[in-house]
Amino acid sequence: MTQHDEESRDVDPQLPPSFGFLDDQLSFYIRLIEMAVSRDIDRSLKDMSFSRRKGAITALFMIARHPGLRIGAFAQASQIDKSLGTKIVDELVTGGFVEKRPDEQDGRATGLYITSQGLDAADALEALVKSQSQSFFLNLMSQEEHDIVIDILRRAFQKLRTNT
Repeated sequence: MTQHDEESRDVDPQLPPSFGFLDDQLSFYIRLIEMAVSRDIDRSLKDMSFSRRKGAITALFMIARHPGLRIGAFAQASQIDKSLGTKIVDELVTGGFVEKRPDEQDGRATGLYITSQGLDAADALEALVKSQSQSFFLNLMSQEEHDIVIDILRRAFQKLRTNT
């Protein structure tokens, strides 16, 4: 039994059985699941010296995959504003996971590059995220349902990216 299983049994008896019109709103459930996933990931990260800021793991993986990535491109791809993207990157730079370098073609621009410490963290985080995701979601749905939800959300995200 996981920590998530133990906590899910401790339901407050005062919790309303219905949330009215929200019961039929996809955004409501996406937000609730997102908050639960974030709490679960934070618990998983407790023994790692890595930023707890939402978006830091995504940033690290994107920078590792796309050396020279700019903060604005990271922010746009992550659906966050540039100021938040800057805060996330600054924490990664301060932690020694990422470095900023001037762009060779445009000296005014700065590219982001993962450090050896960042690569080590990315390897550990990849294993942690995969394990956390599997244990969290497979307690809630079958593998087939998981794959269907991933497919639906991936297609919705692709449409969102092309429409913005």
